Amino acid sequence: MTAAATEIKKHTISEYLEMEARTGERYNYYDGILEPMPNTTIPYNRIVKNILFALESALFDREDFEVFSAEQKIYLPQYNYYVYPDAVVVSAPPLISDIETNAIINPVLIIEVLSKSTQKHDRGEKFIEYRSLPSFKEYCLINQKKPEALLFFREKPGLWAETEIRGLENEVFLQSIDIRIPLKQIYRRIPFDKAPE
Repeated sequence: MTAAATEIKKHTISEYLEMEARTGERYNYYDGILEPMPNTTIPYNRIVKNILFALESALFDREDFEVFSAEQKIYLPQYNYYVYPDAVVVSAPPLISDIETNAIINPVLIIEVLSKSTQKHDRGEKFIEYRSLPSFKEYCLINQKKPEALLFFREKPGLWAETEIRGLENEVFLQSIDIRIPLKQIYRRIPFDKAPE
């Protein structure tokens, strides 16, 4: 097999958008490389739904922030990446990269629910990539297997404070938007003895 045969095909942004429109599927776009969004589980979907409900409820009367679900892509100009976080809060109004891609470029808070297939990337490289966005202030990682959250808050440029919260009796304090969410609300209807590995 030749090197040309094993070379990964790179797509233009137009091809990427056409692929999403044609298939109805979402893809992350990594500087020309398309990656289908992974399949999700019932516990994962419940956790994401609970987080979005908590964010929307807490920010309902706030005009300074807006909440978006995983249907909304964000753009990382430094890397030429388009990605779909599980939940995003922007400082209203949302700023988009361009009309064609309709991708947000001003997230303040990004929340990812960890899964076996994504947790290494979410904890490492993806966090570095998100930090390339000047507006980005806080990163929240939610564990599917146990009631646990890991928070990173930007105290000043280049300095991120890390906080770990464990146990259903505790709560997550999201400093960037000044709200608290009990872990028991995030994990509502999650039977941990049956949660995915």
